[in-house]
Amino acid sequence: MATINQDEILASIKLLVCMAKADGKLLDEERLGLIQSLESLSLPEGITLDSLLEENLDPEQIIPQITSETARESVYQAAYLMAHIDGNCSNEEQKLLDRIAHQFAGFQPFGTESWLENLENRAMQSSLAHQMKKIADREQRSIEVDRVIMDYCFFNAVFGAFPFPGVAILLDLLIYWNQLSLVQTIGERWGYTAQNEDLKKALFGSLAVTGARIAFSNFTKLIPIVGMVAGATTAYATTWAIGKVANQYYAEGGKMDQFKLQEAFKLAKQEGESLYKENADSIATRRRELEPKLEEITAELKAGKITPEQYQEEVQKLTIGS
Repeated sequence: MATINQDEILASIKLLVCMAKADGKLLDEERLGLIQSLESLSLPEGITLDSLLEENLDPEQIIPQITSETARESVYQAAYLMAHIDGNCSNEEQKLLDRIAHQFAGFQPFGTESWLENLENRAMQSSLAHQMKKIADREQRSIEVDRVIMDYCFFNAVFGAFPFPGVAILLDLLIYWNQLSLVQTIGERWGYTAQNEDLKKALFGSLAVTGARIAFSNFTKLIPIVGMVAGATTAYATTWAIGKVANQYYAEGGKMDQFKLQEAFKLAKQEGESLYKENADSIATRRRELEPKLEEITAELKAGKITPEQYQEEVQKLTIGS
């Protein structure tokens, strides 16, 4: 497993902070998203997100500090995702990407940006659960919803633990799609045919925030042992919280406000973290079982034999077939 040292991790974080600030508009929700993204990273003493945001960071001084192939590949993919995930890469973001690409020479975002398009539409089409519609029976619905949440938690935790440099982003996007699909699936069980925008915003934030979370999580995974556990724990706990809050939201007729949704999410995430510990052994076992096949698929992607879309389809087949 490829890893990077603490100095490179810090330099990479600084470069991604530069990307977050590149367009000169760091919204409150983006700041919150960055804080949440950095929670699982151990920053050196005296360094906080606020200090990084306030510091006058110079990409020209930071980029040369990132020297290993693993770090360069991971930071370029992460920066590209942050710039393009919302479909609106600003001129300032593109200039910074070009500077990074020039210095790191050779790393490309899987050829084109098309793999980032239609995120939510694809999520609605790919679900671990069968596309059942409304379940009128209260007890049956409760059993079905609980089963679906557990399925998503388990497999998201399995994929959250894989630290494949440069490709881990595709697995994190798959986790995100699974979470979107989970909300859609639960809504269908309650008889809702369309996803509620207020609920989605409360659970996921903007695409820019989602991009930041995914970008930073890749560096967490590259920390030996700790990163693997952190990736699995976060994937499990957030998926559990998303599922539970979505179910509560629909059970209350869609009348939970933003504050109540966010408070419910915090409590459910803590519960999810505890539940992960109870299931950690079975998750680790499944990860080991899937690792050879995932390594094979990843090698095919890096060799250009399959596209990112085909890569994710193959990963999804592993999930559905389990």
